Amino acid sequence: MRFKPVARFLLFAGLCVSLTNVDMLLSEGLSAPNSRIVFTSTRHHSPDIFVMDADGSNQERLTIKNARDSHPTWSPDRTKIAYVSEIGGRWTQIYVMDARGKGAIKLTDTPGVKRYLDWSPDGRKIAYTSWKGQDRQNPHIIVMDADGNNAYKLTDGENPSWSPDGQRIAFASGSDWHDQIFVIGIDGDGLQRLTQDAALKGGPVWSPDGRQIAYMALQEGKTIQIYVIRADGTNRKRLTHKAEHHKDPSWSPDGRLIAYVRSSDIFPSKIHLMTADGKYVKKLSGDHRGYDYYPDFGPVSLAVSPASNKVTIWGRLKSLTLNLR
Repeated sequence: MRFKPVARFLLFAGLCVSLTNVDMLLSEGLSAPNSRIVFTSTRHHSPDIFVMDADGSNQERLTIKNARDSHPTWSPDRTKIAYVSEIGGRWTQIYVMDARGKGAIKLTDTPGVKRYLDWSPDGRKIAYTSWKGQDRQNPHIIVMDADGNNAYKLTDGENPSWSPDGQRIAFASGSDWHDQIFVIGIDGDGLQRLTQDAALKGGPVWSPDGRQIAYMALQEGKTIQIYVIRADGTNRKRLTHKAEHHKDPSWSPDGRLIAYVRSSDIFPSKIHLMTADGKYVKKLSGDHRGYDYYPDFGPVSLAVSPASNKVTIWGRLKSLTLNLR
């Protein structure tokens, strides 16, 4: 079938409109050269904290010591990183270091395993999950000042995520690995259940605009997939679909991208990046034999050369229009 010149021009113009946003998002977002993601990696055997640009380049190891360092999270101003470390003791403790991996300070010295940290939007507090014993029984959420003082138990549950307005915390709670997603006020009031179905859930993370929450759910009892729901618990949508595990979602600050971990029974976990609708995916971390996990997104650069976008868009359009001849 051959298109007439006018029809081909209109089709070409329509493709320009439809592809411009996609290509700009791919080049601006999935490359994002001035962005940084902090994550955990076992590429040197023991877990360490690493950072990389949001396109997967410039990977740098921040912690180099005989310890197990994991669960990093950026401070809101991106000058510090809080993380957990196990150094020769029975329990993990929480530390904070600067963005270069220097000047680590120990914030906690209490019994219990500590995981899943999240910094409050104003930078004044840190929420985390703690439990006693190695069997993850009775996890609860602790909130403390960013210097480690004034810690208090907020509620039973795990995987806390602070809302953008700093007034609520989303978390997972349940039994027998059939968690549900809840939201609670930082004063312990206003508990609200957001999910109802009996599938594995965890890792709730607020979108930057506070309208959505990303989380993990077990799909048909086989693989862990990433979903989003509105902050009121409605409009559930599945983002990932491959027959692999998809975990640990982390939104970019502009809400257009989600970093996450993908793994299978054959391939070790690696960090990927997708658009917030789940349509476009890019692998970020390398092909080493170690495991990469627990990504936390840093700031995103929106500065992209218009000329570069024109080249990309033109190439895509040229390829499509040639196929219509």
